[in-house]
Amino acid sequence: MPNVERLLSPQHLQLILLIGLCAGVVFFDFAVFIYLTDALSAAFFKTADTAATYNAQLFGLFAAGYIARPVGGVLFGRLGDSKGRRTALTQSLLIATICTFIIAILPNHTQIGILAPILLVVARLGQGVALGGVMPAAWVFICEHLPIKNIGFGCSVVSAMCVLSLLILAGVASSLNDSLSFVQMTSWGWRVLFLIGGIISLVAYFLARQTKETPIFRTQNDADFQNNSAQMGVINLNDSRRSTHEKRYAMFSQRLGLGITFAFLLSWVMASLFMFIPILLAPLIDANFILSGTIVRFGSLISMLFMVISAVIFGYLVDRFNAGRILVFGGLFLILQSVLFFYQLRADSELMLIFFALLGCAGGMVGALPSVMVRLFPTRFRMTGLGIAYNSAYAIVGGVLPFALGFATFHFSFTPALYLACVGLLCVFVSFYIYYMPRTAHDLKR
Repeated sequence: MPNVERLLSPQHLQLILLIGLCAGVVFFDFAVFIYLTDALSAAFFKTADTAATYNAQLFGLFAAGYIARPVGGVLFGRLGDSKGRRTALTQSLLIATICTFIIAILPNHTQIGILAPILLVVARLGQGVALGGVMPAAWVFICEHLPIKNIGFGCSVVSAMCVLSLLILAGVASSLNDSLSFVQMTSWGWRVLFLIGGIISLVAYFLARQTKETPIFRTQNDADFQNNSAQMGVINLNDSRRSTHEKRYAMFSQRLGLGITFAFLLSWVMASLFMFIPILLAPLIDANFILSGTIVRFGSLISMLFMVISAVIFGYLVDRFNAGRILVFGGLFLILQSVLFFYQLRADSELMLIFFALLGCAGGMVGALPSVMVRLFPTRFRMTGLGIAYNSAYAIVGGVLPFALGFATFHFSFTPALYLACVGLLCVFVSFYIYYMPRTAHDLKR
């Protein structure tokens, strides 16, 4: 029976790695913009006359994908809840692949004028929609395939592979920038990363098509809606005075209202850590602290590497212990390490590389969160609820945090530590609810 066996089979491990590849490569495709902002701006936008114009172009290019993510969460969430998790995963992967290839072959501003940035933004929006579907589908797909005692580990590997994809992207982008001149990067070099991502995405898509639908969705899809809803024990669905629409709406509101709220808060924690450590850490240090550029780059890579390792450990722990306790530990550890890191940074400590590693370990808490968020929702609305909560938080954090944190840090250098401390406190707050959340195979199938 699905989700009853205790040990992971070789097939389970293969599935985890495959879904991790799918999620990681879409993250890679989406994040390429971050590492090629200057080259893409020069290739697709008319040369900015002022800094304000350039910043506006930069903000629009960066934020477009994040703004589109909630749309993908809703569209593919509904698709996943009605047609199946596999369908949502493969279709969102296909859109991500197509959009990435489109960007790779787009003519630049010199060739087609104003149409170039318009097409670029449209393709970027498509990437955002696709990523908004891939991540919830990947986590739900894993949770509904694996034994209940291993869903934390499975989801943590998927999250770790997303961080690993950013680590690989940072290394490849750095090599390209070192090997090519800015003129070459603007002319054709930027296309290399999109072509790499597109090819790997295409491979992942065809591999994902070979997977089977989750046992839990198949069971739920074949069962009678009234019987399943009555088992949830939340509201009385036998009241003949209520229409089917009213019953569905009441169940949706009661079950999803609380689930979306806490999933949104956990998603905020996750989005903040994903944005801060792999993406924002190095630029913030470069702009506001006196530290060797070599140490910053190497330290950033170290923090991502330890974040990958720590994410898997956190996922393992959340399977073995109460998830609420793990979140308390993770939140407090994040608070401690964020304060220590920026204190040592201001003191120009000789041990900075160690604190880069420790901060990455604290960021590994992203491995504990996905399986918890999946369990917050009933099967029938699981992808919709998770898609709305996760992508709404990511749209806000991804679209606003880089600019807000950069501005605030310029005026007060300890701002990043305060923000991470608040994220840790938020995690501790949510843990009091998560502590009492049941974890059984029946609960996941409800």
